[in-house]
Amino acid sequence: MAFNGLRLDYTFEGNSNLIAWKARMEAVLDENELLDYVKTDIPKPGSANAENLAQWNKDVAKVRRIILGGVRDHITSNIHVKDIFHLFRK
Repeated sequence: MAFNGLRLDYTFEGNSNLIAWKARMEAVLDENELLDYVKTDIPKPGSANAENLAQWNKDVAKVRRIILGGVRDHITSNIHVKDIFHLFRK
């Protein structure tokens, strides 16, 4: 089974597979041109630029969906996607 290039057996389960999960997740985010959202802090555009704001919202939603899709259900309820972004900045 695959989800955004991740097979179910590649999902994050905790410290036991963090390094492998991170590498696979970075590859999927890079393939979707979204890696910068977790590697750097891309500020939310102001409402004055509606087009950029709409694209930013769409991209952040994709990042959240990809990350949450790569995490086992029993772990999902214990994390917040923003908290997991710091794992990519090390």
